[in-house]
Amino acid sequence: MSNSKAKNKYSKNKKKNASKAMLFLSNILNERNFTQTTLADSVAKSIIRLGKRHGIRAKKNKYNKICRTCQSSMIPGKSSRIRISNGFILNTCMTCQRIYRFRLDNQDSEKYNDKTSTICN
Repeated sequence: MSNSKAKNKYSKNKKKNASKAMLFLSNILNERNFTQTTLADSVAKSIIRLGKRHGIRAKKNKYNKICRTCQSSMIPGKSSRIRISNGFILNTCMTCQRIYRFRLDNQDSEKYNDKTSTICN
């Protein structure tokens, strides 16, 4: 009986450590000053690996920065292209050319339209 308690305690610690590691890695990926894309790519692979192994996913806004086909990070302007078209954000991975679509919220699209109308006027 004591053996099963030890395994249960060990698995709880594994989940805790995995969530701490996921938070640490997602903070690294969130930094905007990437001069080395190899670091960003290795962090992206580690985030995907942790998510698959422990069932812990990164937050949606950070998980959208990773290409799930080639497991590389998508840094706007360096390794990904971002376009806005018909209420969608099109994020294209420049490594494997996969396109991700994210719907703009009504509030986001109104803000975008307000910004473009002030620029055009």
